[in-house]
Amino acid sequence: MDQAVTAPHSQWRVGAVIVRGGSVLSTGVNRYRNHPSKVMSLDGVSYHAEEVAIRRAGNVANATIYVARVTRSGYIGMAMPCDRCQQLLNDYGVRTAVWTTPDGWGKLRVREMATA
Repeated sequence: MDQAVTAPHSQWRVGAVIVRGGSVLSTGVNRYRNHPSKVMSLDGVSYHAEEVAIRRAGNVANATIYVARVTRSGYIGMAMPCDRCQQLLNDYGVRTAVWTTPDGWGKLRVREMATA
């Protein structure tokens, strides 16, 4: 959650940490791709935290990604990876995704998420 609170995105503060074998491979936060006033639609406004963490890490095969969201009010929110991020995690070989929910944590093997 420490990563999420550092995200520059004012509405959706999401952070991701990729771990394998007890070592942190990479971290990432969601961030603006372009200034929102320069974008005609919401598509392509931001990079998702999972995407940023994967780009920084390189080889993430068989790793676990932890994704956390902190709301504007400072509460823990739902951070299940979106369909696009689920496919990205699957494509890069991430084994497990763990994410915050308002009631705790969710967890699935990535292949199960991408095919559901």
